[in-house]
Amino acid sequence: MSELADHPVHAETGISQFDVVIAGSGPIGATYARTLIDRGLNILMVEIGDQESRIPGSHKKNEVGYQKDMDKFVRVIQGALDIWSTPTSTTVIPDLGPSAWRASDPEKMFNNSKRNPYQAEYNNIGGAAITRNVGGMSTHWTCATPEFLKGLERPVLFPTNEKDDDDEWANLYAAAKSLIGTSENEFTHSIRHNAVLTTLQKAYPDRNVKALPLACHRLVENSPYVQWHGADNASVYGDMFTKPEKSRDGVPRGVFRLLTNTRASKLVADTTGDKVTLTHLEVQDLLASRYRGDDDPETHFKISGKAFVVACGAIATPQLLAASGFGGRRDQSREQSLIPNLGRYLTEQPMTFCQVIMNQHLVDWAGDLDGKPQWWQKALNEHRARNPNDPMPIPTHDPEPNVTIPCSKERPWHAQIHRDAFSYGEAGSRVEPRTIVDFRFFGLQAAEESNYVLFENDVFDIYGMPQPTFHYLPTPEYADQTAAMMADMTAVASKVGSFLPGASPTFLVPGLGQHIGGTTRLGIDAKTSVADFNSKVHGFNNLFVGGNGVIPTAFAGNPTLTAMALALRGSYKLFIDLKHEFKSNDVVMRPTPEGWYAWLFNEEDTNFPRHRYLRTPHHVVGQTE
Repeated sequence: MSELADHPVHAETGISQFDVVIAGSGPIGATYARTLIDRGLNILMVEIGDQESRIPGSHKKNEVGYQKDMDKFVRVIQGALDIWSTPTSTTVIPDLGPSAWRASDPEKMFNNSKRNPYQAEYNNIGGAAITRNVGGMSTHWTCATPEFLKGLERPVLFPTNEKDDDDEWANLYAAAKSLIGTSENEFTHSIRHNAVLTTLQKAYPDRNVKALPLACHRLVENSPYVQWHGADNASVYGDMFTKPEKSRDGVPRGVFRLLTNTRASKLVADTTGDKVTLTHLEVQDLLASRYRGDDDPETHFKISGKAFVVACGAIATPQLLAASGFGGRRDQSREQSLIPNLGRYLTEQPMTFCQVIMNQHLVDWAGDLDGKPQWWQKALNEHRARNPNDPMPIPTHDPEPNVTIPCSKERPWHAQIHRDAFSYGEAGSRVEPRTIVDFRFFGLQAAEESNYVLFENDVFDIYGMPQPTFHYLPTPEYADQTAAMMADMTAVASKVGSFLPGASPTFLVPGLGQHIGGTTRLGIDAKTSVADFNSKVHGFNNLFVGGNGVIPTAFAGNPTLTAMALALRGSYKLFIDLKHEFKSNDVVMRPTPEGWYAWLFNEEDTNFPRHRYLRTPHHVVGQTE
């Protein structure tokens, strides 16, 4: 392909070179954009998917209908997920009609754009998927935001100074929680939540059973409706879309543009210096390609930038870097790759799952008002008055339980005891939904070089990017613990109820939790990692990575909060490097200055995240505020 033209966004904005170009519009890309734009930097973000909600990146479960009927949301999640790698399958269909097409060679396998002929079944991560839209998976995620356990899950940023390490993580976690809006109090006035929480706290007094930390807020006290946080205006993006002319501390806000339906195809690098310097990002306008075809040069452009952040997800991030020729391709020599560890040290979470119907004595306890707080009595009395024939002593719209048993060194798994919509675990219509409780236990797997994803040269995904192929097997270090995790889940679930037929304890397909890590792992040693603990890729001047893939450790908890914390740290390093025009050779690891994220704790600051600000409801098509 000949020299690409500049993307029209350069002429539209009058900016010949953006300060930062970000690939990916989920919470991590949004974190970089939000922290840098109010320092006056001009930001260009590209997203391969579309804007699927009125508010960019908002959680789809905030729609009233899904909060009234959670099981309907299962279909939304299933529709949003594209499986990464599916092995080929036989063309033989025994009960096919005699007149239908049949392959001339029955030994050949189906091989289309959704099948990977290189993928073996035994070492696949069959549940691993991607969501391609503005906001990424934050448009349908669980919103669980636990901290990682020190000494097991949490990466060590400062190995020679434990106090600095503890302080840095405490500050970064607090800042990330403020940005995404984490709370443990939004289900306090739920009868089911209290029934499950109290039962398990009594059964396991030494296991820190508590409310699950969630990025959400209840709209009105005692309301059944919750606002789930994503990468939208109420959360990470803030008012970036609605107040482009805003100034802060006398610094005008930089220009921000988000290009949807735009594929990040390839990063182009200058390799003549001591370190690699990226010059531009090649992109494809997918909407224009519908008219002209994928190969038409007028649908391909370049976007110039001073610095580049790739935060497309744990698989799509190394996919873009591999497509750029930096490493990770089949038959590509690691020794001659710019990023030799790309896709290596992949981690995954083995999962167990079951559902129970709450025990009779637990439901009876919920309906006994003796000793219950006033809000409980009021809710149940009003329900009984409105529904005198309802046999359940739990209000129809009583909020669901959200309980956790955190990961510990003695029991290295993370437990979520709740009722939520996933791509699996849909309850049947004959089951009273108020009685159902889900149990999801997440284990961990060691980060080993032999577990990896590589990208093919001659097979491509449905968007024309190199097809990922997984080479993953459970690690011996933690394999035996999954049996103990299953036994623990079964025991814990039995304290709450009896197993729902069809939802008895089971292991889930690898990858179904969508918590892959390690593929662009951070670390001090370039021989075993992709980037340093500032998220800057080893050997590059101006390339940063973000997302769950940067987490180098085995982890059982949900990784989004930790990935956001690391992005807050990385954004500071990027800002400093830009300030010094990437001429500084300082690679010393230092704590992130508190001034970098002070706005996240100061309610007087115009940028303070106001998650509880309730917008005027949208009733009119075309209304944007």
